Amino acid sequence: MKKLYPLFGIIGPLIYILAVFLGGAIRHDYNLLYNSISELSMLNAPNKLLRDVLFGIYNVFIIFFGLGAYSDSNINNKKFNIAAFMLVVIGILGLLVLVFTQDPRGVPATLSGNLHVILSGITAALTIISVIFVGMGFREYTNRKIFIWYSFITAITILVFGGISAGSFANNSSFGGLFERLTIFLFMIWVIILSYIILTDKTR
Repeated sequence: MKKLYPLFGIIGPLIYILAVFLGGAIRHDYNLLYNSISELSMLNAPNKLLRDVLFGIYNVFIIFFGLGAYSDSNINNKKFNIAAFMLVVIGILGLLVLVFTQDPRGVPATLSGNLHVILSGITAALTIISVIFVGMGFREYTNRKIFIWYSFITAITILVFGGISAGSFANNSSFGGLFERLTIFLFMIWVIILSYIILTDKTR
């Protein structure tokens, strides 16, 4: 019988993407190209509760997906298990980021804002490492060469776009939000594809 935990890895990212576009659409003072995703959940942000609920569901689903992948006896691979554990941590950090919100631009940094930056940085690093480890783990499966290269290319692209995004926000560029979305959505799509591969694996 197929395990259903990969469904969390498919539905979760779709909920996150929906929250990002919905959050931007219902705010007239928000620009998808300029503003960061974290600005949707800042303290006193309009419709904050709705987006926090959607982002929270995404993170809980990622935790469930990671736990399911880690405990899956059909994937007995140390590197994959490490990556699955990282996904659990990524989900937990995502929930904490909703508690420690980003500071508004141009105001003195607060403890919450500093913790937000630190947690986001750790999450970004774990995201790249987890993608690489899954790619390395899948090397044991000769029929997954395309996905292996896709994982490595995704990790490199996330690193590049993430760096551009950080630089754009630091220089108050008009396109910081665009590069941040490209960075995060690359990871979301990768999680969906990984989940689909696990869900449809004929050996399961």
